[in-house]
Amino acid sequence: MVAAARSGRTRSAPSRRAKVWRPARQLALSVRFIGGESTGSYTRRLANANGIPDQEFWAMFGTSVRKDGCPSDPCYGDGYVNAEALERLAVMSGRQVTELQFALPNLRPHRLLPDESGPVWDWPWDDRDCFLMRMCEMCAHVKGTGLLAYLASDAPWQVCAVHQRWLDNRREPGTAAIPLRRLPEVVYAHQQRLLFERRLGAGGRALFADAYAIVSLWWNIRALNAPVWRERQLVLGRAGRDGLRVAPLVFYPEAVSLAQALATRERRRLRGTLTLNDHHRWLARVASLMDRWGIPDEPGLDPVERRADRHPPLTPRRQNTPLPVERPARGRFRRLPVADGTHVLHAPLGKRSCLKWQLGELLTNELQPALGGWTVDGRA
Repeated sequence: MVAAARSGRTRSAPSRRAKVWRPARQLALSVRFIGGESTGSYTRRLANANGIPDQEFWAMFGTSVRKDGCPSDPCYGDGYVNAEALERLAVMSGRQVTELQFALPNLRPHRLLPDESGPVWDWPWDDRDCFLMRMCEMCAHVKGTGLLAYLASDAPWQVCAVHQRWLDNRREPGTAAIPLRRLPEVVYAHQQRLLFERRLGAGGRALFADAYAIVSLWWNIRALNAPVWRERQLVLGRAGRDGLRVAPLVFYPEAVSLAQALATRERRRLRGTLTLNDHHRWLARVASLMDRWGIPDEPGLDPVERRADRHPPLTPRRQNTPLPVERPARGRFRRLPVADGTHVLHAPLGKRSCLKWQLGELLTNELQPALGGWTVDGRA
């Protein structure tokens, strides 16, 4: 079995570009996909199933772009490949390229290395665009993997809705997955977010990133915290004492609801039907929503208005001319385009928004001014 697998290994040569690659062959054993898994985690499971050491396995489908580069522990980093190496990996794993890219985020087109004269891979020491976290142990058991498997995420947390567990990239002792059985609203919010982004597409992902940035600012200023956030922290027990760790968990429902509210305005804006009166009525509805959460609308509404200022109503340049963007289809669940280029959709969640506030930045107990003269609306 191993001998057949190793038939795809390369011959030693003085130069990477001078290597002559033999045709890749399918390995004897395959492994089941784990959705969202890191490339390094998947290849380690595949190599282990076929009795091949990691370094030999990666050499079978490519050459490191770094001198003396080698695969590392999937706990701390991930490997990346170019298109040619991906094709070889697909043959070896007995999968289609599209299957691998659907299941493994770091193999998708925007994450591939530049084309070179041959299959290559890289395993950087520091990848700031990807967060790695242990997958849900229950999911790992169902998939039949005895090795620790790791997910690759664009956020430092994930939700396993099936087993109601909160996952994150913490490695310290006592930072295992957090059970969500007593917080069903968090699991429901995650399901609603997935549905929201699936239906609205790129526009939905951008809107959730904006909502996440706004709610992160509310979290950073204790006077703007919703009372229910403290209640959820108490439910979490010891884990809830680490406020920064559990912040995305406790404000997740409000972030999803705010994203849905932002979508209402954005759809009218992109259709060119948003008037000034419509905008003010929409702000009043958001203020009412905040009132139900117990978040003061003064000055808590300021970051919402700041976001609206960055996305003003669209009007035709001249009479009887089309809008500068494609009009979205009618219906609240139809796809929304990203119209302005202020969002970087392939960036991590915290950096994807047009708003630059970060969770945990300039924490304060005061409304304004905060540290260094910083104020709620982002103006010094």
